[in-house]
Amino acid sequence: MANTKVLKALLLSCAAISLFGQRQLLQQTSCPAGCDTTVGACVSDSTSAFYRCTKCLNNRVPAADGSCGCAAGFYLVNNPATCTKCPVGSYCPGGIATKSVIYSCNWASNDTTVGLTTKAERSTSRAACVNKPGYKYVPSTVGKPSAALCGPNTYAPGFNKQKACTPCQSGLKTDPSVGGLQINATVCEVPPGWFYTGTAAVRCPKGEYRGGYAVSTAATKCDSCPVGSTTEHSNSTLLTDCKVLKPGRFWLNSNTQMQKPEPATSICLQNSWCPGGVHPNGDGRKPCDRIASGLWTKGLGAVAPSQCAIPPGHYFSVAANTTVKCANGDAANPNGFYQPNWVQYTGVATTCTACGAGILSADLESLNIFRRSDDGSTTWSPAETLLVPMTSDSCYIRRGQGMVLAPGSNVSKPIYMAVTCDTNNYGTNGTDQGILMKLTVTECKTCPKYTTTMDRTTATNFPTRYFYDTTTGGFYDPLACLTQPGYGFDGFQATPCPKGEYNDAIGEDANKCSVCPIDGTTTYSEGSQSAADCKYVLPGWQFPNAADPAASLSKCDYGFFSPIDREIRANNASGACTACPNGKTTREIGSPSDDRCDICPAGQGIAEGGSSCQLCPSSFYGEEARTAGNFTCERCPAGSNIYRFRFQSGPSSTNLFTSAVVTKPGASSVGQCSVEFGQVEDGNWKLTSSGSNVAGNSADLDACVASCRANPECQFLNYDYAGDVATRCQLRVSTARTIGTTLLAYKVVPNSNLLAASMGSGLFSWWVDDAAQEVGIYVNTIATSSMADCVSTCTLKSECAAVRMDSYSSAAKTITSCTLLKGAVTMTETVRTLVRTRIDNDISITAGPVTAPLP
Repeated sequence: MANTKVLKALLLSCAAISLFGQRQLLQQTSCPAGCDTTVGACVSDSTSAFYRCTKCLNNRVPAADGSCGCAAGFYLVNNPATCTKCPVGSYCPGGIATKSVIYSCNWASNDTTVGLTTKAERSTSRAACVNKPGYKYVPSTVGKPSAALCGPNTYAPGFNKQKACTPCQSGLKTDPSVGGLQINATVCEVPPGWFYTGTAAVRCPKGEYRGGYAVSTAATKCDSCPVGSTTEHSNSTLLTDCKVLKPGRFWLNSNTQMQKPEPATSICLQNSWCPGGVHPNGDGRKPCDRIASGLWTKGLGAVAPSQCAIPPGHYFSVAANTTVKCANGDAANPNGFYQPNWVQYTGVATTCTACGAGILSADLESLNIFRRSDDGSTTWSPAETLLVPMTSDSCYIRRGQGMVLAPGSNVSKPIYMAVTCDTNNYGTNGTDQGILMKLTVTECKTCPKYTTTMDRTTATNFPTRYFYDTTTGGFYDPLACLTQPGYGFDGFQATPCPKGEYNDAIGEDANKCSVCPIDGTTTYSEGSQSAADCKYVLPGWQFPNAADPAASLSKCDYGFFSPIDREIRANNASGACTACPNGKTTREIGSPSDDRCDICPAGQGIAEGGSSCQLCPSSFYGEEARTAGNFTCERCPAGSNIYRFRFQSGPSSTNLFTSAVVTKPGASSVGQCSVEFGQVEDGNWKLTSSGSNVAGNSADLDACVASCRANPECQFLNYDYAGDVATRCQLRVSTARTIGTTLLAYKVVPNSNLLAASMGSGLFSWWVDDAAQEVGIYVNTIATSSMADCVSTCTLKSECAAVRMDSYSSAAKTITSCTLLKGAVTMTETVRTLVRTRIDNDISITAGPVTAPLP
């Protein structure tokens, strides 16, 4: 059933086509243009004998009338004709060859349709025509649409038959000076006098401006008018619109006031008021001098004439029609004034406040007057400072004055007056101008007890010395209070001169106590009034010469003390110092009591169980520099007093000898400790003696030493280890004791050294010996008369063991010649020499600097 219906429809359609074709084909007497030349591409109707094309060339398609036309969206162009795509802005319906042409959307060829186009190629009818960007679409009921340009402040993206252009966002507008199509929202800009908030454009507020059209991101704010200026209304577009002064400001340059951004205005100066507003012919300032001379404003930026006032430190004079600074007063008219307030000007006279009778005022307080900096910047500073008497702090009294309440004054309303601080009083101190007081009671101060001021006549002649002000007639310093005789002033009070000082009269200085002029003297007590009172000797001092005690005034020597003050007078038996008890001494001179007798003299000590100082025995010494209470003699240390003897022949054993350590009685240092018997050179050393020898105990070396110790004239011993037992110990003894002939001096070995050969210690043992030429080996003779030079030369010469000095004079301590002697060192020798340190002779000669030429 269904298939039958389809078949019928198809047959009907074919019949219709056949009829139409018969109608068109009647015109085709040959193959249509553009028909393919292949077999079967062009056929003739069997009935009508007309031709129709079934296959076309050049993209053409068979049409209903048998011709080769174009498909919809294409049109025929060129020769041979080819079907080409219909371009944008046109439409092509296609069909039979004669209808396959192109039609423009600008169908009217004028401004009404120039704004039409198509969205793409191959459009097939006028219905595909839409508005271009920047145009709106105008539809037509008769199939003839048109387009119109978007007007101001609108835009259209096009291609959508948009019947109305889209308006700009709130407040945004299109720039009329910019040509071109308005195709999107970017043509909507912020107009002059407006700025963009992020959601809309709004007017610039009063006091701001913005010029020109700008995209929203570049117009997020308006420019502020220069400081101190504003505009007449909102929505201003130019800097020149900032022509209105704000109150309290003025134009820096009225001729160019709107031609530079900064600084265009400045704050109103302190001598003017600035009402603000428009001032085309001036800078906008109104000087206070227009009202009255000398008026000022309290600060910068005044806006009304009522702010012009009388400044502090001034009053208004109606007669002069000006302000006048408060009077300071002077010596002739000692009445000063001050004025602390900014006083409202009313045209009537005003006054300053009096400091008080005799009280002056000074221009000491700052009244800052502001003015613009010279560089034209907006930095304001008190470039000019006026000093005026502004408050009671400017009131002052002069030197030598005090300040008290005036008669009739009360607590609620005090009135002050100045008073002069005269005899036995002193007042304020300060510069010649005075001292700031702040109007408070400042009474004159009474001089301390036992002090007084100088009389006015003397003080007038010497005002600086006595702290006296000749203008006020008053004293102005505590130092004006001079002490009375016997007293001194310490800056706070007068006190009696201490013992040892005196004050003989009123003097120039405040502290007038003077120390007794002669060292070692003092006064009997405090409060002395004359140098004559310095007639007592201090403890630790003496005047041993009773006939002339003053000339012999001195400190107690070592070993003496003086415990009490004693009057210095002639024939005073108690003038000398007292010797320390029990042979003791002091560690310094000028000891004031026997408590200072706390050591023994050098070379002395107190034996155990004893009470008095005695000479230290041999082998002991007493130092000079001892601590207090040290009375002990120190034993000489053992030191290096062991000698070794080695033999090339003779005994095979090593022989040792240990010497005792000795000193002369009364030795005062460890350096005086010497070995009793010592060897000048080590080893095989022998000091020769050709005669004057006596035999000693030959049992052994110790026995030989003991026999030399027992003989007071024994100088040294020679011990022969290989000699005959009966004669191996030989003692060298002095042959005579005749003073004034010949001396022998042997190097002594100190306890700190084994040998004296290394130069020497400077210590020597002395003997008078007329046979001195028998001793030692000759080295050389030096020409000198000085015993000190002689022994010093030997000390400095290592091989020298002894010296022989001829023609010794005990009185002059001189000689006629000096011979240096030495011992012998022989490895095969069996004789050894030990030199004795003598501790009993009294020849006192010290090896000093060498003055004679060295050999």
